[in-house]
Amino acid sequence: MKRLSLVLAICLLWVAVNAQDSLAMKHLEPFTYTFDIKDGKLKGKGKTFLTQEMASAQFTMLGEYHGSSRISEFTNTIIPILDSLNYKTMVLEVGPITGEILNSFESNIEAKLKAIHNKYLTRAADGYVNTAIPFFDNKEDAQFLQTAKDRSWHIFGIDQEFFDSYIMIADLMFNNLPNTLQKKYQSLFEDSKSELTQFYKDDEEDKRDFVVAISNSEKIGKFLDAMSLEAKNSEVVEALKRTTAIYLLYSQRQWYENNFTRIKYMKSQLKKGLDNLDFNLGEDKLLIKMGGYHMSKGFSPLGLYEVGNTLNEIAEFNGNTALNIGFMTRYYLENNALKDNSDSENKYYKNHKALLEMGKENQWVVIDLRPLIKGFHYYPKQFNLNKPLVNLIERYDLLVIPKVEVEGTPNYD
Repeated sequence: MKRLSLVLAICLLWVAVNAQDSLAMKHLEPFTYTFDIKDGKLKGKGKTFLTQEMASAQFTMLGEYHGSSRISEFTNTIIPILDSLNYKTMVLEVGPITGEILNSFESNIEAKLKAIHNKYLTRAADGYVNTAIPFFDNKEDAQFLQTAKDRSWHIFGIDQEFFDSYIMIADLMFNNLPNTLQKKYQSLFEDSKSELTQFYKDDEEDKRDFVVAISNSEKIGKFLDAMSLEAKNSEVVEALKRTTAIYLLYSQRQWYENNFTRIKYMKSQLKKGLDNLDFNLGEDKLLIKMGGYHMSKGFSPLGLYEVGNTLNEIAEFNGNTALNIGFMTRYYLENNALKDNSDSENKYYKNHKALLEMGKENQWVVIDLRPLIKGFHYYPKQFNLNKPLVNLIERYDLLVIPKVEVEGTPNYD
């Protein structure tokens, strides 16, 4: 009887030691900080926390969800802080050629972007607007770019060029030609632009794939060869060819190869951009703003080690640290009605409900995810977490939940 009691006591003790709780607000509150943004400045306890974290990091990474006016607002607000911490470089999820265009802007950036959007935008049958420069559709996006350039930051892009940028880049190449070559190739230039316009229309109407059409076009091939006669166009032509090759893999349903090739290209362009700046990988600091997957530590959901992981490794290799910041929306407006993603039946939001519930309607929230790691990776395990939640906590250091998400202000007519 005594032996049985001893066994039961040991079993109960083992269960108690190994008990795992669901992640709840009581666990997250010690690592959660609120803040607000007023007149372009951070306010509240979260400001102190974020400033300390960015000050200790060599690379600050914003893993955004695209199209968010709130994330652009946040970016605009932290740039002056980062500038005071000796950050002077920003990397964006645009192509290297588009990045050069953005970097060339100094003043009146909102107006310059608007002019480009108005010149090249197209509207799909459902009314969706496609612009030639991705992720800069709104005035809030132009504002953070202006804030960076006002402080003499250098900006460059590391992604493929964008699907809707071909005509803009064709104009750029033709304008780079001397007058003699412009006269010689005027007709080819105009015919090529007309063909590109038709390819876009055919793609929209599901008649033929845009990238496949470009790849098979003799006229576009001749146009690129002609543009290559000007030395300034050599990198532009190469960027377009690489872009087309990457998109073509997607069109051929080679999903992994598409992502693998794209991410490898990003890393090569990151190295090239930093080399061009004589960037000291052991000391210099940078801000990078890209989609959340690309800013992941470790293995991303695309099955690849992405730029975020590379920068973490570089920082640690040189005795420094990197800061990976992810974002998630709780509250948003739909037809002027407040919606709450923590109540959603969407699988993504249900899996991340424990974190989402920390979000507030009228305040920003930043959660330090790092203290949670030992709660499910090391004995005794404290938390019983679903796999998607574990993956998110492993991939980011901090999670920012903006106050109610609102539509951006379109920067086009």
